[in-house]
Amino acid sequence: MKLFFEDRIMSWCDSFDIFDEIGRKLFRVNADPHGRKKLKIYDVYQRNKSVATIKECDEKVSGVEIKHGTRFVSVVRRFVSRLFRFFDLGFMGWCARGSFDEGNFLILDANDRTVAKISEGSNVDHCLMRCIDTLPEFTLHSLTFTLAIDVQVSESQCSDALAINS
Repeated sequence: MKLFFEDRIMSWCDSFDIFDEIGRKLFRVNADPHGRKKLKIYDVYQRNKSVATIKECDEKVSGVEIKHGTRFVSVVRRFVSRLFRFFDLGFMGWCARGSFDEGNFLILDANDRTVAKISEGSNVDHCLMRCIDTLPEFTLHSLTFTLAIDVQVSESQCSDALAINS
């Protein structure tokens, strides 16, 4: 299954729609109106039922927390070393590897099998789009993990740009 949304620098202030490969709106992502670092995902076909929440962890724990409904799923954490960067998805040994700054990465299970491929591309209107190509049974997991990674990558890109311009 493929999911698409307009690609941009993600932030905790964004609200946008997620579409399937034939253009049907599947999910709505809403930012918290009170300015907290929190995104809620609504399923359009379940009468806009809230199906997931992504929020920044408190100061004691770095990362982004994911819940599906009221069930805790994981905390997504970024790891950087001299040799490589990856995200520990905190879910059944899953991780994400790839070129995060360019928007191209894989979500891998504990056995290094690809669960989802995330890439950037253009649509017919030449808008930059993000594509999540995932196994159907992991649609919501792939979407929430991708958004949790994007928020963390965007924040580091913004802080890097501020440091360079200072």
